[in-house]
Amino acid sequence: MARFDRFTEEALYGPNGFYTRGNNARPDSGDFVTSPETSNLFGGCIAVYLDRIWQAMQRPNPFVVVEAGSGRGTLCRDIFLSEPECKAALRYALVERSTHERETAFTNVVSTCFAEVDELPITALKDLPAGPLTGVVLGNELLDNLPPRVLQRTAAGWSELYVIDGRPDWQTAPQEAQNMASTLAPGAPPGTCIPLQLKAAVWVRRALNLLDRGRILLFDYGLKNTADFVDRPIGEWLRTYRQHRRAGDPYTDAGSRDITCDVAFDQLPGSPQIFLQRDWLLSQELETMTEWAREKWYESAQAPDTSAMAARVVLDEASALTDPQGLGAFLVAEWHVGD
Repeated sequence: MARFDRFTEEALYGPNGFYTRGNNARPDSGDFVTSPETSNLFGGCIAVYLDRIWQAMQRPNPFVVVEAGSGRGTLCRDIFLSEPECKAALRYALVERSTHERETAFTNVVSTCFAEVDELPITALKDLPAGPLTGVVLGNELLDNLPPRVLQRTAAGWSELYVIDGRPDWQTAPQEAQNMASTLAPGAPPGTCIPLQLKAAVWVRRALNLLDRGRILLFDYGLKNTADFVDRPIGEWLRTYRQHRRAGDPYTDAGSRDITCDVAFDQLPGSPQIFLQRDWLLSQELETMTEWAREKWYESAQAPDTSAMAARVVLDEASALTDPQGLGAFLVAEWHVGD
């Protein structure tokens, strides 16, 4: 028997976990598609943001960027290829729990961006580095893979989800967990299920303590308030995926699929500003980056040549990143530290 968050931790990151086994959890294998894998425009927008923060902070050198859950290093690569003004001051840490992904990311970024550089401005780490640091902590679709505890409202209080022999089992929740659930979702009717995202909250607190001055910028799917989970069945916000498709319940075949949970942003510490990804990307010059593509496509749409088709691809990528029914509906949370 294991509490759900502990079961999921093992299923994702244990010796036979989905992320540990390397070849299972890769965007190009079809298990999931993230914004950096969708288009290098995403990295371009991050580069614009980093320049703005660097300027606002009076151009610190070094300017440290810590990317948590960096995967294969796609976002890091695209940031450096965008040639931001702060590039000479950038010191970039790729943080990835998976040894396979971490090694792959470092190799990919070095070979693409720094093949002839004597002194590398990047490093690859298993966990957050030691602080204090001045700069930005980034995370894209990180928090949804930090396993939550799951509670269900009953007539008598709250029960908590456990996994026993590949099936769910609800047991009376500890009193402190019941108190937290009642505070987060007051008046929830019996049958309501909510996540308690304690691991995500601890991670954000660690990130806040890492910086002496700077920003934390996290992208993820979820809801602003835990109370908004009340009207949603558990299967809508606690999901499994394999090869772009829903992969059944999360309790069986541990390690064979991704297990993910919508993020309740009100459970995170501090007072972040919250934006829709669509709005945030547009505020970071996405339309300016794609202006050439719009002009090219409009000029050649009746008889498109190769360059016009390339422009169409860029426009389609921008549309995917800002789709209000998809990636554009993700939430972006930004914390200010030391201002």
